Amino acid sequence: MKSIFDMTGTEKAAALLVILGAEIAAEIMKHLDEESIEKLSKEMIKMQSLPPEEKEELIGEFIIELKRNSKNLYGGKNRAKRLLSDTFGEEMAEELIKKIENRDAESAFKFIENIPDGDFINLIKDEPPQVIALIMKYIDPKKGGKLLKSLDTKVAKDVALRLAKLKGHSAEAAVAVARAIKKRYNEYKKQSSDGLMAGGIDSLLSIISHMSSEQEKKLLNNIDISIPEISRELAERIFTFENVANLTNIEMRILIDEINDDYLIAKALKGATDDIKFKFLRNMSQNRATEIINEMNLMGPVRLSEIEECRAKIVDIMRYLEENGVITLKRDGEIYVE
Repeated sequence: MKSIFDMTGTEKAAALLVILGAEIAAEIMKHLDEESIEKLSKEMIKMQSLPPEEKEELIGEFIIELKRNSKNLYGGKNRAKRLLSDTFGEEMAEELIKKIENRDAESAFKFIENIPDGDFINLIKDEPPQVIALIMKYIDPKKGGKLLKSLDTKVAKDVALRLAKLKGHSAEAAVAVARAIKKRYNEYKKQSSDGLMAGGIDSLLSIISHMSSEQEKKLLNNIDISIPEISRELAERIFTFENVANLTNIEMRILIDEINDDYLIAKALKGATDDIKFKFLRNMSQNRATEIINEMNLMGPVRLSEIEECRAKIVDIMRYLEENGVITLKRDGEIYVE
């Protein structure tokens, strides 16, 4: 346990409650608001033991009394639960403990938000289905969706089933899983052979933007072979749905024919900028354009995740056409003449 001099006020208060015992602590906590109780309970749960010297620092006026008992006083989950039960009853105590533990678990997985999707998928995809399901419970649904789509169909089905049935798991186990993933990711970053530090991807994108299309394609192919996780992140940032605005009208008609799904186009265009909507609609018949506009209006509000999924499918088709030399994905800021 940390030194008394390094403890926060909340930690000191929690330690003092442990020392005073359940009866006195319960009386004190009756006068506190729920937020304060949660903070104190959280620290009490984390507390493993209080050595005699720390007890002396906390309640100096009782030093003599404390020295008669050389045993450590223990905190932990059971003691916190007992105090809460004495104060609010067993049912509410259980609820508060569970709330605190879940909040700890959610906090433990927060770091995953900053891991690039490609790295995250590589990090998790080989884990057992029950572990993947547990991870997905605590992460952003969008990132979880990308992870699920990257898995083998059979594994993805197993993970989805386990996630749907997930209940009664240990929050402590979830925290342990989060810590293990974080440790592995930190090791991965240190051992990564790409040498790209923070901002390295942005620098590489800036360099690529000054290359010809042929040079860009050659570089990306080389990166895809040697550093696939970096290649995926670059592709996600280079090839976007907004690239359609820079296609020629001929290329746009080829893309629309290849998509061959008006409902997919209609959903992808929900919330799109006017220039992108115009790019699609001007390159199809008037009747077809009218039908797509009507389809968009009939949809009403659509989840952003569904729109992004439709746009991702169109981007995949664009990349396929570009890789086969049918269209050229042009960068913003460059001037082209038809």
